[in-house]
Amino acid sequence: MGDGSLAAADARTFLPEEDPRVQAAIVDLVEELHRRGRSVANRPALLTGPDGSPRLPLPPQVYQALVQVVEALAKGLAVTVAPQHMTMSTYEAAELLGISRPTLVKLLENGEIPYQRATDRPGAHRRVRLQDVLAFKERRRTERRRLLGELTADSVSAGMYDKPASEY
Repeated sequence: MGDGSLAAADARTFLPEEDPRVQAAIVDLVEELHRRGRSVANRPALLTGPDGSPRLPLPPQVYQALVQVVEALAKGLAVTVAPQHMTMSTYEAAELLGISRPTLVKLLENGEIPYQRATDRPGAHRRVRLQDVLAFKERRRTERRRLLGELTADSVSAGMYDKPASEY
């Protein structure tokens, strides 16, 4: 694997298989993983090369990543695997969250996502930890689901849930 250093430029996209037999094998693999409950307690997943090379134990994180890739491919989705730095620029963080950079900066300044300055001088670039951005993304997702649940419950209790939009 070269010198061991990876950059975001090393991203690789895996496309769904066009051969129906191979796609069916991927779907069968996902079904078997779900049937087994994804893993067997106290036993590591093992990786064996196509040449029958010795089985290597897979760390749980790697196993879960591979399962997620296979599940996406089985659904006909493309998957991009890209190494990420543990800290990112405000531009990269905004891209990950699907928001504008100015909106992200407001979130940083309001204390919703922790950040550090790259240097001590005024106007220096902000750096955001990937885990903080992912934690914010999860909090935002959870809050959206909670609010949607409340909205649905309010609609049901008001008797509006089953009405067509034209009756509002």
